[in-house]
Amino acid sequence: MMQPNFFVVFRSLLWALLGSAALLFSAPLSSALYGQSTNPMYNADYQWLIERYEIRQRNFSPVHFGAVKPYSREAIGIFVDSLYLKMGQRDSSQQASQDNFSAADRFNLQYLAIDNRSWSKVGDSTSRSKKAILKHFYKHQNDFFAVRNEHYAQRLEKGRYDFDLHVNPVLHVGIGRDNTQDYLNSINTRGAVVYGTLGRRLGFYTYLAETQAVFPAYVKQVVDSLSLLAVDNMVVPNEGFAKRFNENGVDFLRAQGYIQFKASPFVEVQFGHDKVFIGNGYRSLLLSDFAAPHLFLKLQTQFWRLKYTNIFSQMNADVLRASSLYPKKFFALHHLSLNLTKNLNIGIFESIVYGRRDQSNGSTLELGYLNPFIFYRFVEQGLGSSDNAFLGLDFKWNFVKNMQLYGQLVLDEFVLDEVFGDTGWWANKQAVQIGAKYVDAFKISNLDLQAEINWVRPYTYTHFDVLNLSNYVHYRQPLAHPLGANFREIIGIVRYQPLARLQITGRAFYIVQGKDGAGENWGSNLLLDNSTIQLTNEYNNSIGQGQATNLLFLRLSASYQLRHNLFIDFEQTIRRSESDLARFTSNAAISQFALRWNIPTRNYEW
Repeated sequence: MMQPNFFVVFRSLLWALLGSAALLFSAPLSSALYGQSTNPMYNADYQWLIERYEIRQRNFSPVHFGAVKPYSREAIGIFVDSLYLKMGQRDSSQQASQDNFSAADRFNLQYLAIDNRSWSKVGDSTSRSKKAILKHFYKHQNDFFAVRNEHYAQRLEKGRYDFDLHVNPVLHVGIGRDNTQDYLNSINTRGAVVYGTLGRRLGFYTYLAETQAVFPAYVKQVVDSLSLLAVDNMVVPNEGFAKRFNENGVDFLRAQGYIQFKASPFVEVQFGHDKVFIGNGYRSLLLSDFAAPHLFLKLQTQFWRLKYTNIFSQMNADVLRASSLYPKKFFALHHLSLNLTKNLNIGIFESIVYGRRDQSNGSTLELGYLNPFIFYRFVEQGLGSSDNAFLGLDFKWNFVKNMQLYGQLVLDEFVLDEVFGDTGWWANKQAVQIGAKYVDAFKISNLDLQAEINWVRPYTYTHFDVLNLSNYVHYRQPLAHPLGANFREIIGIVRYQPLARLQITGRAFYIVQGKDGAGENWGSNLLLDNSTIQLTNEYNNSIGQGQATNLLFLRLSASYQLRHNLFIDFEQTIRRSESDLARFTSNAAISQFALRWNIPTRNYEW
């Protein structure tokens, strides 16, 4: 909950002005826009390819990406086509211009174009398979089965088409070994993804997959800590309802789906059950893909250099037995992204988490928070509530060729006198991220580096609520960083693509966090009610307080693309944790081998 201070008046005026501007401006989007589209499933490696080429050219894409992800297929297709256009214009010789891109770069651009071929002229012209299977399957490299009206190619030039359907299988099978366990780890996911468009305005997407998994010991420990004692209901990171599978495994179903509607040339509406990631870093301190999918309504207004995003979500406050109705909570967010220059983007945001219980023991939606152009703290005060409000900013700056600085700041509560007084007041709850990306590092083609620091004070994202109606949690899982709060984290990532189809990635995480012993609350566990802190630990709070835990997490992975979106993966993980609490101390070496088809890899990196 934000304390009343000079920020309130400033922010109220700012949101009012920007909201008015969004309604008054009617400048059309780029004429290259074809119509409605859907989004690929959020995948950090997939998003990195797009970010890499935006950094490489220094100036931002002709379509505003901003910090809200995943990006739409339409925007990706337009961006890739613009890169191909620049390649052709840079030099009178097509071959000479292409020499500015390595063989791996040309493979990546073609991969993105084909994967989004319905919105990329380059992809549409190069996606045909050499030979279809049984004349109907894999007529295009990226689609097991696809249908569109016969005049689509001609209408694509005019930005009009009637019907477009893509159907693909989903498969993720793998096996591994954790040296701290006497049994093998495994993953077995089967499913399908269907997406497409109807006319120019309506897009649809659905994903359904069932998984049986036996996780490494450190992941299983988190599953056990999040789950209740009920044997018919478990909580798995990234997922919703799960149940036990054999002695050591879990079984869960994931279903995601939405419709996407273009209400005008510059307003897009999305309604469904999925995930949203907000930020420019590897982690997000505002909203990440760590928690389970949730129901949401998303509005995106884009004009000039602005993109304004509204998200209204319904989430689960807690998880009871499978036969019980889960208590509901609600989440609302405003995020404004501005390309201040061709290579500097800034974003400001506010969000609020809240829940109500009426006399019938049901949850109540607060209509006051549905206003897309208002300062939430003002609404909260007017309601006489103490809901959990947040505000902050993010930025990315391609400050020199091939390099980007980025960051994020989240203010949960902020009292100026307490911050500058250096009192360690428990309610000064802030989270900070700063990072840098360097592509084609040291002039080595396809060698990309990333460094990131995340810093989250104790009790950030928590709230005084034993029912979990207003903490920053969904389905008992943090909405932002998977570690919750009370930690410092340093991340280093090296990506190298020595061959067009081979991606080698090394990731290193060093984390210092204060954990909670039995009956303790030092500010890391977001599920704990913080109402008693003022009586026991009001001042002198610092990051890492409590049961000191130091974690070194190293992961080396190699991924080879056999054909479009079909990958063979090998991963080696070293995880060393030292803690004052014996249950958090371990020294694990984990090897994993997997086959993936149309699905991102699972990265449990904590």
